Amino acid sequence: MAGPGPDHSYRLSDDERDEALAHLRTALSEGRLDFDEHGARSDAVMHAVTNTELVPLFEDLPPRLRPAAITGPEAAGAAPAVPGARGESPARRSAGDGRPDRSGHGVNVGGLVAWGGFLFFVWGLPTLVSGNVTGFLVFLGFFCMLVVGPGVGQHLKHRRRLDRGGRDRRGEIEGG
Repeated sequence: MAGPGPDHSYRLSDDERDEALAHLRTALSEGRLDFDEHGARSDAVMHAVTNTELVPLFEDLPPRLRPAAITGPEAAGAAPAVPGARGESPARRSAGDGRPDRSGHGVNVGGLVAWGGFLFFVWGLPTLVSGNVTGFLVFLGFFCMLVVGPGVGQHLKHRRRLDRGGRDRRGEIEGG
């Protein structure tokens, strides 16, 4: 089977969505996707109505990570063609330079941790060791503004996303 074409389009079941989410989790654990890309693709899987909407989400992953909804059960492991793909996933859009568009995905948590560590070792630790209380309080103010604030904002954004979608990163329903 070559893959889903316009005449092979059908509505997805919950089991097919769960399988697609499991394949995305595998791609994340193998390092093929970063957390932002995994989150965007998982969200797109949760909102997909037909099997052809899954095609652009898996076209850059190895054939073994493609769910049966787009490869067909008899062609599991075979590379599907992509005719009939209706549109490009938001996670795959690029600005013309070939890189995915990452705008609107929140702050870089790894960058926040690195920035916070740098600030602490260059400014916070020396003022703390020297006993300069005023300098340390000024450091805490900047630290909260530049590191803690964006971190809390990212956490709240993630919580709102979970409240809207009802599923966590592992695809499991939260609280159940």
